[in-house]
Amino acid sequence: MGLFGKPGDVKPASSNPHEPPVRPAPAPSLPGAPLDPLKTCVIGPKTVIKGELRSEEDVVVEGSVEGKIHSSRDVRIGQGGQVKATVEGQTVVVSGEIIGDCSAVVRVELQSSGRLTGNIRAPKIIIAEGAMFKGNSDMSGRKDERKDKAAV
Repeated sequence: MGLFGKPGDVKPASSNPHEPPVRPAPAPSLPGAPLDPLKTCVIGPKTVIKGELRSEEDVVVEGSVEGKIHSSRDVRIGQGGQVKATVEGQTVVVSGEIIGDCSAVVRVELQSSGRLTGNIRAPKIIIAEGAMFKGNSDMSGRKDERKDKAAV
């Protein structure tokens, strides 16, 4: 498998029969449902992104992101992840730190090691014992849904 999930060069088997074959590294292990490694964008622990990240894949942040994260799928912030951004996704799971507003279509989940300073908008919010949350929460649905209901 090549870089960014595209087929690439496969390293030839070693001519030394005692050397183990080269295998790809496993996907990061975070709590929750398993992610498809072929449809996951991983921001590594030594990676810094400043700007807007838009993805049609699951996003796992183990490094640092400043700006905005928008995914049509799940967003997970690993224990070492540092995010100073607005975060939007289907489900947002926080094991690291987010400073900024967070919204999800399904739920926002703060793990025991998670820290979130900002506002949360999601129909379901899960905050584990030991997690830190400072801000406001809105479980009434998305803004456009509330406007539609008010007009009826």
